[in-house]
Amino acid sequence: MTLALGIDVGGTKIAAALVDVASGAVAHTRRVATVAQRGSAIVLEDCRSLARSLADGAEVAAVGLALCELVGADGRVRSAETVDWRDVDLVGAFGDIAPRVRVDSDVRAAALAEARLGAGAGERDFLYLSVGTGISHCLMTDGRPRLGVHGSAIGTGAPLVERWSGGAALAERSGHPSAQAALADPAASAVVDEGARRLGLTLAALVNALDPGALIVGGGLGLDERYRDLAVAAMRAAIYDPAARDVPVLSAALGPDAAVIGAALAASSCPTSPAA
Repeated sequence: MTLALGIDVGGTKIAAALVDVASGAVAHTRRVATVAQRGSAIVLEDCRSLARSLADGAEVAAVGLALCELVGADGRVRSAETVDWRDVDLVGAFGDIAPRVRVDSDVRAAALAEARLGAGAGERDFLYLSVGTGISHCLMTDGRPRLGVHGSAIGTGAPLVERWSGGAALAERSGHPSAQAALADPAASAVVDEGARRLGLTLAALVNALDPGALIVGGGLGLDERYRDLAVAAMRAAIYDPAARDVPVLSAALGPDAAVIGAALAASSCPTSPAA
C-alpha cells in the first residue's frame, strides 16, 4: 500500500487525510478550523501539525496541498483570497515529511479525484464545479485538468459569481452566520433564490462556451439538493443549444473528501521535490 497525505485548505476548515493512492481509500483524517485571520504563518503551522500527526509511524510517499487560491503550473500560489502564501516555500515546508510535495488549486484536485475514482470515472469530458464558501470550476478532458496559461482557468464567472452565490455570500447577504442557516430560513429565500439564479446563468455560459459531456457538482453547498436544483433549472433555461440542455448533472461521489484525495493522488505522481 502506497500512502500519500492530502491537505485541503478551505475558507472555513483545513482537512487532512492519509490516502491509499491505489484505491483512493481514506485511512485517517483530521480537521481543524482555518480561521485565516490569525495569519498565514499560523495557518501553515496548523497544516504542518496535521501532517506530522497523520504521518507519525507511517511511510508517506508524498504530500499534496489543495488550496482555495490560484496556483500556477509551477506550484506557485498566485492569489490571497483566504491565506497569503504567495511568497511562502510550501514545498520546503513539508519536505521533511515526504520526498514529494505538490501544491495545486483545490478545485483541480477535487476534479482529478472525481475523474479517477468518483462520478467522472466513466466520463471522457466533464466540467467539475465546486460550490462551497467560494465557487470555482475545472474542465477535465481525458483525465487531465485544463489549467490555462497562468493556472487561472478556475474562476467561475466575470465578475466571479461567488460574490452572490457562494456560501460566504449567502450568509452575508442574508445576515446569517452560515449558508446552511440561510438555506434553513424561509425569510432568506429571496437571497437563496437569487444566488441560485445567478449561479445557473453563469453555468449556462460555461456550458454554452465549453459544451462538456457532463457537469459534476461538489462542495458543501453544491451537494445541497435544493440549492443545486434551483441553479440547474436556471442553467438549463439559458443554454443555447437544445442538444446541450440535457447535459447530465451529477453529484460529486467523493463528497467532502474529494480535494484531499485528489491532492494525495496528484502529489504521489509528481517528481521528487527539489527541497527533499
